[in-house]
Amino acid sequence: MSIKIEARIKLLLLSALAYVLMDIPVRVTEFFPINVGLKSFLPSTMGLFFGPYGAAGCCIGCLISSLVLRVPLTDAGYECYCIIINSIILWYGWHFFSHSHRIHFKTFKKYAVYIMLLAISSALCFDVRYALSYFSFGLIVGLPINILLCGPLSLEPVLPSFAKITDDAVFTVDSDPESLERANEVLEATSEEKGVNMARMFEIESCIEELTIRILEALPDTKVNVNILYSDAISIRMHYNGKKYNPLLIAKGEDIIDLMSLKIIRHRALRASFSYFVGENNIHVVV
Repeated sequence: MSIKIEARIKLLLLSALAYVLMDIPVRVTEFFPINVGLKSFLPSTMGLFFGPYGAAGCCIGCLISSLVLRVPLTDAGYECYCIIINSIILWYGWHFFSHSHRIHFKTFKKYAVYIMLLAISSALCFDVRYALSYFSFGLIVGLPINILLCGPLSLEPVLPSFAKITDDAVFTVDSDPESLERANEVLEATSEEKGVNMARMFEIESCIEELTIRILEALPDTKVNVNILYSDAISIRMHYNGKKYNPLLIAKGEDIIDLMSLKIIRHRALRASFSYFVGENNIHVVV
């Protein structure tokens, strides 16, 4: 499982924070019975996408809220057990039944797998109230959120050691003008194979061309590695080494007309993010 320590900490903190924010208000207001609430969908969502880090984060959040509200340690421990069971079964089970190891709900089979795993993990709580809570909220609240995360937001999941996602298109662009032409040939071939229409294909080509040109102008000695996944939305990941440079930013003095394609990317993309860590630049654009 290739995931940096920095990312692991972020996933832990995100899961813990979400659990605390959805647990304490429900317990304080007593809007639901103490073992029921919106927090019940978190293990199935955080577990499905973040695996052990989501499970551990939810457990940390559970312990924090239990300490704040002075919940008996035995009750907190049992809730952590339910969190771990729910999270890990969803995580391992999904990737066991998925050959592509992608999280999506485009077929009836995917819905059936999710509901089956949710039912099994909920039943293993061995308590009717907890089981009903995890199953009902995991289905009513968790499923729509999971569809949002794997569709428009194209969230990158944490994979078990036996799983590996295969990109639909992989190529490298450098300062050689012919490398961009070869990249477009790969892109056109894979787009046709995946049934992507011409308008969408040219949109992707324009996005990649605009960004790579800007990157290579700023870092002429680098190579831009591009990985593309075709799903409900199209995920484009670009990786390149060198000093920190974000091509999505428009500097003062740059000609706005020449950067019209970049402005279109920034306004039309479902997601356009940049990150930098120890000499490695990463861009994720979802269109």
